[in-house]
Amino acid sequence: MMERKMRIGWAYTDITPDRPVYLAGQMYVRVSRYVHDPITASAIALENGEEQAVFVSMDTVAVPDFLTGEIRRRLADKGGPNPDRVSLCATHTHTSSRFSVVGNETLIRHMGRDRIEEPKAPDNILCGEEGKNYLAERIERLIMDAWESRREGFVGTAQDYAVVGFNRRPVFSTESGEEARMYGDCSKEDFLRFEGTVDHSVNVLYTWDEEGKLTGAAVNVPCPAQVMELHYFISADYWHYARKHIREKLGDIFILPLCGAAGDQNPLDLVRISKDNGEELKAWSAQAGEVFRNIDMSACCEDIGERIAEAVVRGYRQAAQMRHNRPVFRHSIVHANLPLRTVTEAEYAQAEKVIEEYRDRFDGHNRMKIEDQLKLYGPLGVADRYVMQQKGSIYPAELHVLRLQDTAIVTQPFELFVEYGLRIRAACRARKVLHVQLCNGYADYLPTRAAVLGGSYSSEPASTNVGPEGGDLLTSVLIKEANSLFA
Repeated sequence: MMERKMRIGWAYTDITPDRPVYLAGQMYVRVSRYVHDPITASAIALENGEEQAVFVSMDTVAVPDFLTGEIRRRLADKGGPNPDRVSLCATHTHTSSRFSVVGNETLIRHMGRDRIEEPKAPDNILCGEEGKNYLAERIERLIMDAWESRREGFVGTAQDYAVVGFNRRPVFSTESGEEARMYGDCSKEDFLRFEGTVDHSVNVLYTWDEEGKLTGAAVNVPCPAQVMELHYFISADYWHYARKHIREKLGDIFILPLCGAAGDQNPLDLVRISKDNGEELKAWSAQAGEVFRNIDMSACCEDIGERIAEAVVRGYRQAAQMRHNRPVFRHSIVHANLPLRTVTEAEYAQAEKVIEEYRDRFDGHNRMKIEDQLKLYGPLGVADRYVMQQKGSIYPAELHVLRLQDTAIVTQPFELFVEYGLRIRAACRARKVLHVQLCNGYADYLPTRAAVLGGSYSSEPASTNVGPEGGDLLTSVLIKEANSLFA
């Protein structure tokens, strides 16, 4: 049976606020002071009369909790795409906003605002319901613009490589064995190795119009956009530079950044920067405030942007030889029930003891400074997890799996450690796999067994909802569903 012709639509919008916002991505509360470079959102719509999919990528740390449901509700009566076939994802820049958040909401919920020392927010800060509407209105309009711009065209895919991500969990020897330290100083004598591996693949979906003119590229890089993290400005991080360099080489096309499985990755080489940032790495790991590292962040982003652009150009030469206007197109949605990572009664009792001690120590006249607030991150996470597990043992995850000719696209909502992403790419029958994490919600980190044993942030209960057993199940479900589309 001949496949139907593909119709493709693109759209782009600027989501940079013209007022201060709460920045997301660090443990300390930050309010933006200026715009370093704009943050944007892009959308692609794919449809052939039988099947459809819309992907939205935003320069945000994650998809805000409210947004997927709100966007699907708004689209329900618009006569546009099927709301369930719309997926939202994020580049994981740490210098953007969730727009809805008002300070450290978890800490406030447990301790009360009176006990907490917070930076004074300006009167005109954009947050709360106003922030929600600001973002939702722009994303709704973006999706409809992409949908209404659909025209017949061609698609093609390619895989190339660019060095972008590096493992950020070095392992060190200790008196009792070994431990991992996220952003640990690799110049120390007790540095042994990195806990996990890396993935330098760049998988790209290209689109052309009926006349064969290139119109856009969805660029899948397994690395979060966080060169610029720790600071008080707004930035799209290395994606701002990558978009610039891609357009310099391929013209003024649409670009959809997609973050691949990269829960244990970052875009800076810790071996190199450890030589000049010993004290800075300590402060970075402490997360108590802004840290000025001895690196040229803009130069790093320029270099990364150039490397991504070079991979996209090389991939373009491959994909241009194999364009399809009637590709095999399938879209499956899976609602997976993964095992919730649980804590013990003893862990909960200890956490509650610490929390109660802090309630007794602080009040409206003696407020908790950031150093004290950070000490509660783990106990609060354990306490919340204990409450969650009383209600059930399942963590639901919405997964999307697509086939586009010889390429699979898989999505999931976690910061998934790269090992799982490599397993999925290796076991899929598809020649190429675009793996999109942080999609349709934020489910926190999903670590490996080695990471749980190594400890540190990104592997402990407070920063994970699902453990390695759930990671194995998630991997299996995605592989099975993807392969079923290629049977």
